Amino acid sequence: MIVKPKQDIEAMICQKLTMILKEQIGEQVETATAEVVEDAIIVRFKGILPPAERLLAKKEDGMELIKELKEKLIEKIKPLLEQTIKELTGAEVVDIHSSFNPETGERVEIFTLNRGLK
Repeated sequence: MIVKPKQDIEAMICQKLTMILKEQIGEQVETATAEVVEDAIIVRFKGILPPAERLLAKKEDGMELIKELKEKLIEKIKPLLEQTIKELTGAEVVDIHSSFNPETGERVEIFTLNRGLK
């Protein structure tokens, strides 16, 4: 197995996960950043709300509706996310922690791995 530099892994994760979010659940990501921290990968996506959802998010019940929808959508693609991280890093995903904030339009995914990355 060829060991890739940390920056290359982070860039590939951003690129691939952004593509998956667009193709699988229709999220258009404005910016994505990833950071490998020992046995964890933190990925932050900004600007994922389309105009209609931004409008809906201005009301409390709209925010709750969007948050519930985004949680259900990400749950459906978790196996694909796990497989992608494994392919890019060679490490098994132990757990995924997801967070979405409808007020800011940001999504954070934290992948915990079975081993540290360099």
